[in-house]
Amino acid sequence: MYGNMKKILPVLADLLIIYGSIILVFYLFEYNHLLENFEENFQAFEIVYPFIGVFCLILLYAFGLYDIIHKDIPELIYLVFLVSISLMFGIMGFCFLVKDVALAFPRSVIIFSTLLFFILLSVWHFFLWILYHKRHSPKKITIVEGKDSRLSEIVTNGYARFYQIENRCTENDSALSAKIKSVDEVFIHADISPEAREKILMLCFKYDKAVLYIPKYFDLKVISSSLYKTGDIPTFRISDMSLSPEDHFVKRIIDVFFGTVALILSIPLFLIFSILIKLDGGPVFYIQERLTLNGKPFKMFKFRTMKPNAEADSGPVLAINNDQRITKVGNFMRILRVDEIPQLLNILKGEMSIVGPRPERSFFVQQFEQEIPEYHYRFRVKAGLTGLAQIEGKYNTSVEDKLRYDLIYINSYSVIKDFLIMLRTVKVLFFKSSTEGIKV
Repeated sequence: MYGNMKKILPVLADLLIIYGSIILVFYLFEYNHLLENFEENFQAFEIVYPFIGVFCLILLYAFGLYDIIHKDIPELIYLVFLVSISLMFGIMGFCFLVKDVALAFPRSVIIFSTLLFFILLSVWHFFLWILYHKRHSPKKITIVEGKDSRLSEIVTNGYARFYQIENRCTENDSALSAKIKSVDEVFIHADISPEAREKILMLCFKYDKAVLYIPKYFDLKVISSSLYKTGDIPTFRISDMSLSPEDHFVKRIIDVFFGTVALILSIPLFLIFSILIKLDGGPVFYIQERLTLNGKPFKMFKFRTMKPNAEADSGPVLAINNDQRITKVGNFMRILRVDEIPQLLNILKGEMSIVGPRPERSFFVQQFEQEIPEYHYRFRVKAGLTGLAQIEGKYNTSVEDKLRYDLIYINSYSVIKDFLIMLRTVKVLFFKSSTEGIKV
């Protein structure tokens, strides 16, 4: 009961801040005689307020403001800013759709209340961040690793505030039981043997320790499994790793609708960046063959960000940090992700979807499939403009981990999750780390 209250109180506080800010601005404007008809204006708010609450909660959860454990202060303030701006435009947009509200809800009230609840939400979530980190010292962990040591490096370099590595050991460590018993949590790499993983899990359950493990590709199939009782024997049914015809149909309708809206809204950007690229020299668009649903090749459109014929000498290579082939205009476009805008045309043509695994070149696909036989499963859906791997990982996230995210997406697909991924894509647009190239 106490644990549930701890989760509910921050949500109630956020709603109180949002509604309180709007109501306060209404009365301040009325007190200073800035509203022509207070009653009519406030009635408009009373009509819209259910939408405000629902949309606010969607944004707060989508942008991860209730998951502050791995966030720093600048990211936290940035996310509050995104929530505030998105809510402001959401209220304005919703007002235009509701009869008798479009003009009655003053835009000045919406804008000033947005400024107020941005400040108050920032202070409130900063307070929650301080409170959490004062009450929770770094957790002691044991990492059971195989050949791969990336997890240890990531924890050491980026999560030292949250985790303290007490032990690094292999699955054959003679003191494994004691090293699990002495810590708070246990991390397990994907490349240890199934027998060892089962043994470690049993020890973790025995000592009541939390477990975090990198899933094997087969583990991801279990996500979509369902209880399928055979007589009185409990069994789990694992279906094909693909979307149903109904899912494909609904996904296509969403792609056409949002793709059309996004293309219309992006026309000014099309014109601006077309001119900038042309002034920089060379063609505006970069057309490259990529693979989509069932490995079918298609011509993908992008704004050109590299020098003309950038791969003439090197052949196909992935972008690296400080890549000299990227132009100044191209670097700016990559930071803002606007180089991907022309792919809206691919979406309307039916070659891509808004959400899905990023399209890859055949040259690299052949390499990846030789190293990872499960790689071909990502072609069970159309390639996407954005995806789970893009919002959870980075450009330089390993191929193996991107594949894990892609398979998680396919196995747990839903329309709601697609909408959440679209919203969360906004969150990563201005994070430099999300566009960093491969390190060499």
